[in-house]
Amino acid sequence: MSCIDDIEREVDKIELNNAKGRPVIRLGLIATLYFRYGYHPAVRKRIAACFSDFHAEFGDVLRAIVYRRRGRLTPGKLQSALERFSAEGEGRELNINSARSVHEAESHCLQVLTEREVCESVSRSYIKMTMPWQMLKSQDDVDRFQAWVMRLADRVDAEHGYAGLSPVLPYDFDSCSHLEYAIARTYPGLEADTHAYAASLKLAGFIKGINWLTLVSRPLLERLGGLDLVRTDLSSHEGIQCLEYAGGLAIRAGARPELGSETEPPVRYVTVNRVMRPLRSPDQDELQSYSFDGEDRDKDPSSRWYARFDQN
Repeated sequence: MSCIDDIEREVDKIELNNAKGRPVIRLGLIATLYFRYGYHPAVRKRIAACFSDFHAEFGDVLRAIVYRRRGRLTPGKLQSALERFSAEGEGRELNINSARSVHEAESHCLQVLTEREVCESVSRSYIKMTMPWQMLKSQDDVDRFQAWVMRLADRVDAEHGYAGLSPVLPYDFDSCSHLEYAIARTYPGLEADTHAYAASLKLAGFIKGINWLTLVSRPLLERLGGLDLVRTDLSSHEGIQCLEYAGGLAIRAGARPELGSETEPPVRYVTVNRVMRPLRSPDQDELQSYSFDGEDRDKDPSSRWYARFDQN
């Protein structure tokens, strides 16, 4: 059975609509990249170029912009926001997405949160992209998604990151974040990524983990013996491909991302994790610290999720 068959069989157990029929959890394709120097003007101009390109390609489905406050997206508002964003040197969020409201999960999104220079030693900026999982049905769209990941990695000089399937929650996610936790436990191939900013506080010099695409910079790869050694090791395994971006290596675990199950994580993900595990942060953020069903969330189950691909 193909990964597409698996997804189509399980997607109704992952996605959720509210009483008005609006999606509050979507299955999506995401890419999250962590990088340094988000405060620097040259980096911010390259980030602005990413947003211009994303709007040019997907503008027909994009509805909202978040910059200082949320509003309806227009070409003029985007241009004004990009000019101001490029000129600033402080931490700032910029987000363009397809959602009708902050209570609806988007199908398409590009967001960035840049860190201030004073926080550079303990935190990282990040850029995150969301696209529909249905892109996996076409090889051209798989290539399109991968090309976008590599473009973003080159533009921001990604220190590390990941891309794959993920439950996508609304901008105002508090009321359903506890569901992400349950879904992530059921399908290990899914990336629990709503709290990408909280994760960034733990990822200076470490990676969060691995997924279908795992991106790691050359300086981090040196701790594993160097880019060439890692590429030779992983490329020897069937179905694993290593691609270079400007700053390092992008490792693809299979032709398409997989969901896996509680008892059977994707085999190629386990293989990539075996090599990348020494780079994983020893002090990860909790997946969530509370729930509406009364069950406490603490570091123990969160630690098990981060270690879901570990096989000794």
